[in-house]
Amino acid sequence: METEKKPEAPAEQKEWENPVAPEKPADHREEEQLERQMREAKRRHDNLEENQDEATEKETEN
Repeated sequence: METEKKPEAPAEQKEWENPVAPEKPADHREEEQLERQMREAKRRHDNLEENQDEATEKETEN
């Protein structure tokens, strides 16, 4: 079973949400969501590092 591939529009025909700066979100809520996602990713990363540190401490005690 093959999926249909939609042809991409050429660059000159694409419509951007924010034509002045297409890399930035047009809606401030999108920017807030990205900031929340970054904080959550950092928190998870820090938790992983803490768990690894605790595991290595227990291994060295034995």
